[in-house]
Amino acid sequence: MNQNNNNRIKYMAWIFLPCILAFILQYIATIVVMEGGAVYAMGTFKGSTVDELMDYMFDIILSTATDGSIYVLYAVVGVAIFVTCYNKMFMKGKSYSIKGISKNIPLTIVGLILFCIGMQYISMFLMNALGVAFPSWLEEYENIIESAGLDDEISVLMAVYAVFLGPVVEEFIFRGITYSAAKKLMPYYLAIFVQALLFGAFHLNPIQGCYAFVLGLGLGYIMYLYDNIFLTIFVHIVYNIVGTFFTELLPLASDTVYTLFFSILFALIVTYGSLVFLKNGAASVKNEADYTDI
Repeated sequence: MNQNNNNRIKYMAWIFLPCILAFILQYIATIVVMEGGAVYAMGTFKGSTVDELMDYMFDIILSTATDGSIYVLYAVVGVAIFVTCYNKMFMKGKSYSIKGISKNIPLTIVGLILFCIGMQYISMFLMNALGVAFPSWLEEYENIIESAGLDDEISVLMAVYAVFLGPVVEEFIFRGITYSAAKKLMPYYLAIFVQALLFGAFHLNPIQGCYAFVLGLGLGYIMYLYDNIFLTIFVHIVYNIVGTFFTELLPLASDTVYTLFFSILFALIVTYGSLVFLKNGAASVKNEADYTDI
């Protein structure tokens, strides 16, 4: 009995610890990179006055290169830590191999493609609707995107983070550790909800948090169906690539109320259909980590 209670406490803690640790890593990365930027500024300063030095230093510290360096450093260290934790706690007797996870590979591939398309539309509709309902949320979101260097003039470092490192570290945090720990304590559908809720809250702004929550529900369900983190990483990377570079290429019919309604309906049908395809394509649903085992 004591062992079971200890296990429950451990897994309950690991539902929330990855998020907390991620914020701590971001804070440490910010300090390290900014201190490095200050040292670099003092070493390369060519002026003659303190005011000039301070202006030069702040230009470096507040640059998009510094922001990108902070995110990349956090993600690299985070991947190393969270992959290690995930391997140690939840990969016993399991494999990262994608071989055998699908009984119908074409159906799974179509499902993944449709999911990425459908989720992009749902994200756009949510962002637009929330922006109209809460203009201050949209302004906050746009300011965050601009200050983070994720706008039209995205830097190389931020692009690397947004389309690769970010999805990898977030998948190991939420679909990896958080979901796996939650599934030890509750039914899978509640575990999916919990990790999606934390995934949305992790983004720290209402608009991004709302569509991240919805995306997290879908990714959590894919993780449940295929029990393979590489699959959710792939989907997350494709989703971010489209959202970062190709959003304007997605046709959006919203000239009238009717076209908007049918566009939303289309997005929901595509997303639902993708999940049906993915479910039918999954080789099996692995329940060895179910909460009833504790």
